[in-house]
Amino acid sequence: MVLTFSCSNEKESETGLTTINLVEAYNNAAPINMSDFASDIEYIRLETSENTFYKSIYLKSTLGDSMILMKSTDRISLFDRKTGTYLKDIGHKGDDPEGFSSALYALGVNVKNKTVYARGKRFDLYEYSLGDGLLVNTIPGPKVEELDKALTSISFMDISLITSQGIIDDELGVGYFMNIKGNEPYKLVVYDFNGEVLKIYPNHQSYEKRKNGISIESADFHNYNNALFFKENFNDTVFNVGVDTLKPALVYELGEYSPPYTEQESMSIEQRKEYMFVRNTLQNSSFIFYNVAFKGMEAYGYYNRKTKEAKLSDPSTSNSKTGFTNDIDNFVPFYPTSINEEGEMMGVITAEEVYEWFQNNPDKIASLPENLQALQNIEPEDNPVVMIAKLR
Repeated sequence: MVLTFSCSNEKESETGLTTINLVEAYNNAAPINMSDFASDIEYIRLETSENTFYKSIYLKSTLGDSMILMKSTDRISLFDRKTGTYLKDIGHKGDDPEGFSSALYALGVNVKNKTVYARGKRFDLYEYSLGDGLLVNTIPGPKVEELDKALTSISFMDISLITSQGIIDDELGVGYFMNIKGNEPYKLVVYDFNGEVLKIYPNHQSYEKRKNGISIESADFHNYNNALFFKENFNDTVFNVGVDTLKPALVYELGEYSPPYTEQESMSIEQRKEYMFVRNTLQNSSFIFYNVAFKGMEAYGYYNRKTKEAKLSDPSTSNSKTGFTNDIDNFVPFYPTSINEEGEMMGVITAEEVYEWFQNNPDKIASLPENLQALQNIEPEDNPVVMIAKLR
């Protein structure tokens, strides 16, 4: 096995790098209408029954105009896009040879193979057919000695561990090493579907480790334009992950609100609220979408590639999160989660949020289209409603 390391300074930016000023956007926060970037919204109420109920559910993708792929931590299911009817499960969670250990809700569809990924044993990826729902391929985890050591360790305080994964062009796997021990030497590993390591990108950042505690920090992977992009919680930069380079693609300008990497385990919950955390990034050719956690609230916004303007919804209008104002149908707000292969933006609204909208807006019900008025009988604990927006 040949390992090659990138020595580029991750803090350096390049000429022409897209910079998104979120401090300015926050200072000028205002309601953002969906019509700014979308022309139409499709709603699909997912079937609810004892066999189809999801406690936590994530919308990952659509399969053309016929099916919707939903994931939770322990389940993968297909629903009919037109009716919301449950169709079938893909694979299953279990200790048997074909059972996955986690559905890996961050990973979507392999369009070329018409398959979907889940985590198998160890650090393997299992690939299941969307046709018959069966296991068709096992992708071994990267052959990194430190990962083998982690599997036999009795302590989580001093191990190297892959906690998030991405896929490059349906052909290569990427694993993210969460910095559990404070001085993790690796950041990302790129490997082929035989488990052979093609590249390891080192981690140059560290923090002072507490004696008894683990800081669980997220990493965001998303695909756009046949490329894979990656961002850590305590980093302002979104990187384009390749086999040869880890190239800065976007920078969120956070100013004094940029969370300090070196203090990630020493900060209290209240101290963390004083910093901006960009949770997710989505892209198309016209816009970059993001959501930002700050001061105990979450706000959604977008950057217009043409005008170079960054916007953020007004977080003061809600006690928890503020999405995009639905001025297209004058209905529930929109919280995007992903963009599918057809370029449609997708989101999920909980049944409870839909129920509360009807309770709080009785004077607006009559003006809704018939398909939305039909949602009046939804119960708070039903499965969610999928929203699919056609982007401009």
